[in-house]
Amino acid sequence: MSNDMWVKMAEFLGNLNGENVNRESYIRTPEYEEALAVWKETEPEWEEFLKTLSAEQQNQAEKMKDCLEDFASVQERRAYIQGYADCVQVLFHMGLLRETDGLKWPEKME
Repeated sequence: MSNDMWVKMAEFLGNLNGENVNRESYIRTPEYEEALAVWKETEPEWEEFLKTLSAEQQNQAEKMKDCLEDFASVQERRAYIQGYADCVQVLFHMGLLRETDGLKWPEKME
């Protein structure tokens, strides 16, 4: 299976992942809920901290925070898509899916 196929799969699954976070089947783990609660508690402290900085430092701090948020989002999306790819490979190795002429696995598991 070419890397292009995985890119197409990632695009499709990425759209599925981000479409409706309010749906009943959307997973919100206890760890996620805890981290969200901690952030909500900490956010006012962040805003107060920013006020102690110069305008230039505030902009820089916000850019750094935005960068970290973007990175975390990309990591989450990659992990979500990797989970699907792993699931497909598990199904293949269980004999529930098979290769065809146009669909080959990039590596074989022993």
